[in-house]
Amino acid sequence: MYKIHSFVKVGVIASVLLLFITACTSEPAQETPLAETVSAVQAEATPVTETDSAAQGEATTAPETEVTAQEEDTSEDPAATEELIVTPTPAPTATPSRLDLTVAEIAQATGLDKTYVFGLSVEDWINALISVIIMLVGIFLVGRLVLYLLKRLVKSTSNNWDAAFLEEIAAQIRWLVAVFFIQFATTRLGFLSAEVKEWLDRIYFVCYVLIAVYIMWKLINFVEKGYQAHFAAQDKEPPPEAILILVGRILRFSLIALGVIIVLDRFGVNVTGLTAALGIGGLALGLAAQDTLADAISGFTILMDQPFRVGDRIEIQGLDTWGDVVEIGTRTTKIRTRDNRMVIVPNSTIGKSQIINYTYPDPRYRIQIDIGIGYGTDIEKVRQIIIDTVRGVEGILPDKPVDALYNEMGASSMTFRVRWWIESYEDTRHIFDRVNTALQKALDEAGIDMPFTTYDVNIKMDPNQGQDISLQKDTE
Repeated sequence: MYKIHSFVKVGVIASVLLLFITACTSEPAQETPLAETVSAVQAEATPVTETDSAAQGEATTAPETEVTAQEEDTSEDPAATEELIVTPTPAPTATPSRLDLTVAEIAQATGLDKTYVFGLSVEDWINALISVIIMLVGIFLVGRLVLYLLKRLVKSTSNNWDAAFLEEIAAQIRWLVAVFFIQFATTRLGFLSAEVKEWLDRIYFVCYVLIAVYIMWKLINFVEKGYQAHFAAQDKEPPPEAILILVGRILRFSLIALGVIIVLDRFGVNVTGLTAALGIGGLALGLAAQDTLADAISGFTILMDQPFRVGDRIEIQGLDTWGDVVEIGTRTTKIRTRDNRMVIVPNSTIGKSQIINYTYPDPRYRIQIDIGIGYGTDIEKVRQIIIDTVRGVEGILPDKPVDALYNEMGASSMTFRVRWWIESYEDTRHIFDRVNTALQKALDEAGIDMPFTTYDVNIKMDPNQGQDISLQKDTE
């Protein structure tokens, strides 16, 4: 109902506008060009005898001689030549249709072409009424018919995307048909001046461009939704939303820029000069904002290359920053640390640093610790105790190997490197606590010595200093 009321309003407004233009562009009482056209058509239809042809030939020859003389005189007069060059060529008039000729013949037969109302003949008012009817028929009937035929056409195809897109742009198709019929209805009116028709033609051109841009805008939205739905139907992960947003913004900006350039070119604006001016301004702006542009380019590279995504836990080694990615912006990337602090890092800095991604491509994570065992202990016994103990800790992946490698002969102990796998990087701290506690208990219960580093301090001094220290101690 809302669309019907909208088209009713458009029809009424268009009709009122046409009548207003008709009244405002009234001309003085004179024979209309269409009537002259009808007279010429009737004259051509009248049979001509041989005598009349000879007379007409003589009459035709004389004016040709006069015209030739006038042309010769004009060529000798520089002022007249200049005047002919400066005088603009009249705008070509539209060829009358059969309907226009019929209306003109009826008006001449009934004398209505000689009757004027508000500066226009009754014939002109009849043509204006016919134009209003054409507009209403085009808005309410032809628009629906065209849409109906298009729906029948897309139903014959096996793809459902075209039918869905047609449903999206149904309103724009009706508007396109409406503007076409309004243009046809006003163009056929012979009493409108060339200036009015020129401005109306520009308005119609702008309407066509706006409708086309809006249809392309909806096409971009439709492709974005269809792209996401396609990946969802195949159980595949779609590209990051940030990339879709970025590509969509670029396409929409380019679409608007193209529409503006087309309209400006239609109105006679020098688009080449405007483009050159914008290019020079863009160069100056780029030189003044090098850091910002570097961040923007790095942000675009991050979105395209995807070294990390929103939600990944990363570590920027050059900045000693470790946390979860919250947002990847055009200029900066926001990272929330484990102590709930938000770190905002410029994208150009991230592009120059080494990034460790703990989430992608697999969140499973291998960690390790080093344990010192006293010399003289059975190596294989220690190895088996460590492996069995670590496997029994909650959170250790059972399908991944647990290693206990005799890694180094230390100064006071044998160093074993213990490695195991966990399900997610999020459990790293808790797993360290559980594994260290379990290993400490297991090794203590087995009576395995875990020596710690000890130091022997020897002080060297000469005999005289030793005697002084002994005497001082005896005195005290």
